Amino acid sequence: MTATQTKLDASPQAPRAPAAKLRPATPADLEALLALENEVFETDRISRRSFRRLLESPTASFVLAETDDGGLAGYALVLTRASTALARLYSLAVSPRLRGQGLARLLLDAAEDEAYERGAIALRLEVRADNARAIGLYRQRGYRQFGAYDDYYEDQTDALRFEKLLEPPAEGMLPDVPFYEQQTEFTCGAACVMMALAWGHADWKKRFDLELETQIWREATTIFMTSGHGGCGPVGLALALMRRGLFPEVWASHTGYYFLDSVRDEEKRKVMVAAQKGFRREAKAAGIPVRQRRVSSADILKALDEGALVMLLISGFRMFGKKVPHWVLALGHDASHVFIHDPWVEDEHLETRSAAAKLPIPVAELDRMARYGREGLRLAIIIRKAPPK
Repeated sequence: MTATQTKLDASPQAPRAPAAKLRPATPADLEALLALENEVFETDRISRRSFRRLLESPTASFVLAETDDGGLAGYALVLTRASTALARLYSLAVSPRLRGQGLARLLLDAAEDEAYERGAIALRLEVRADNARAIGLYRQRGYRQFGAYDDYYEDQTDALRFEKLLEPPAEGMLPDVPFYEQQTEFTCGAACVMMALAWGHADWKKRFDLELETQIWREATTIFMTSGHGGCGPVGLALALMRRGLFPEVWASHTGYYFLDSVRDEEKRKVMVAAQKGFRREAKAAGIPVRQRRVSSADILKALDEGALVMLLISGFRMFGKKVPHWVLALGHDASHVFIHDPWVEDEHLETRSAAAKLPIPVAELDRMARYGREGLRLAIIIRKAPPK
């Protein structure tokens, strides 16, 4: 199953009182959930293996609707992402035998409550474009459409993307920054640069592809990491941005050489230092500021208020449980959250792009997240469309 499916009960108006009680799921509910899934959906079903993993996952939450005799009437599945304030309604199902009793509304309300209790300020979902009944329910319950995916389901049906804010909306609007999902495990920095380029000039979005992604990565790579391909350093990324018409500024908690701690081979370390020396020489010649500054959340908010974007290095551990350096792109903020595009989509956790775009991160959590390694390295690239005054 690739996205939210919803089998609903009767029309959106005037449901009868539901004859079911709600409770959380346990691993003992596996067989009943699998039977209901097969009863309700013809395609895009959640597999036994996925159900088993979801029932044990700390980022997945099931709400079950149970009849008086203990039968499973329906379920809602909510997914969250660690360290963020966003949740996703992954699936909502009601037994065909019990439709017309308002169970879908009951489960939807419970899913929103569950998401909010887990710290989410927004709930997102995908729904089949031909599912008029479900779309009517979501619109009636305050969801707004914010996008679409072509050929999203197994039968090539399109999906519509909906969102509901569980708190009052943030003041102002986030800038229009197209989202791009990184195509490899090591090109997060290049993907963030591509999103910033499309923000700076819309024509760059037409060039979103793996060729451009790898080209930017080659320009900015530090050559080596602990294993596999090298990641991108801040000065190399800033050069890639300036070559394409934007105005970057690098902020770093120290101005030594980066990412050496994870590389034990002395020859590789020498190559990394040589590459970074070359980047800095080019940046100096190009007039790119490289400032020694311990980046704080206040700095990030101020730059966003001035109309800039901010590329941030974070530790992947707090976001998706991997101790790797990872670049994300901050777009804007409200009173208590910073909104980011994270180019990494956790396919293993059933995520889609709608779960990685415009992610709300609590400001205090961002302060903890935006550091890497034993020394707490903090790196940011402030990106402007014009030179700062």
